[in-house]
Amino acid sequence: MSTNAGQLLWNRKRLTLPAGVTDVDTGLCQASKSFEASSVGEPPLGIPGIAAPVNGTLPASRVQVIPLAPVPFWTLITHSEPWFNTTTKTVWVTFTSTAETNVMVNVLFWDPSTIIGPGQADTYNRGE
Repeated sequence: MSTNAGQLLWNRKRLTLPAGVTDVDTGLCQASKSFEASSVGEPPLGIPGIAAPVNGTLPASRVQVIPLAPVPFWTLITHSEPWFNTTTKTVWVTFTSTAETNVMVNVLFWDPSTIIGPGQADTYNRGE
């Protein structure tokens, strides 16, 4: 995995997910968090912590979780809001698979730069 000045703003991964819950380190990191100053009120990398926040917890993350082809297994997968792991200093996502066996999916994790303009985000899931 490559980083530039300690930063990784996008990462395309192939994941093999077992049945149940799996925490995934996206590898996304942003050493310079200047967006917090240059884009006041925009979504953060994610809620800081060591576990996924409860569904619907605000603020929503700026990080995009984008399913990629082949897509059939995505109907069996849900994921949490991206969250900022305070131990690894990277963004994580928790996936839940209802498949009976391991499934392989391709996914793009993307942290849009503030250079492309201001942004907004709703949470991926409603509150429980």
